Amino acid sequence: MLDLRRPLVRSVLLTTAAVALLGALTIWTVDGPQALISASPGARRDGVKEFSIRVYAWGFSPKVIRVDPGDTVRFRVVSDDIQHGFAINELGLNLQLVSGREVRSPDVKVTLPPGKYPIQCSTFCGLGHPSMKASLVVGNPGPTPAATVPWIASLLALAAAGSFAALAAGRREPGP
Repeated sequence: MLDLRRPLVRSVLLTTAAVALLGALTIWTVDGPQALISASPGARRDGVKEFSIRVYAWGFSPKVIRVDPGDTVRFRVVSDDIQHGFAINELGLNLQLVSGREVRSPDVKVTLPPGKYPIQCSTFCGLGHPSMKASLVVGNPGPTPAATVPWIASLLALAAAGSFAALAAGRREPGP
């Protein structure tokens, strides 16, 4: 059992907890809570998966849309505020949106291989325009190297912090 009264054990545990918390917060901040919200099945109408999407300055809701290869999809898109665009270049889709008006895409057959494809605003909408992105996930592409980099960086930071805490605790002068 760990003796929490020992300074080395206590400092390593506190450092580990702090680095793990900061790593999780960093990943949450980069991806945002909307990254966890996924429009997965989509409503089926006449054999077409239909997705409702809200567009606002500067984002999409949901941020992730999941489809299977071979699905036929339709998007119903509404801008909440100003003029935006809704583009999935790999599907040849580019919708121009006006505030408050729903725009429906034509039915599109997904012939893409499994992977993650960008959805972006295609109409300049202000300073946040370059960061206005979402994802179309086709099939089950598995993790990409870019998705694992933040976790690896967090683990390396955790190891470095633990080593530093161990070194710092080992250099302390013995108490009276």
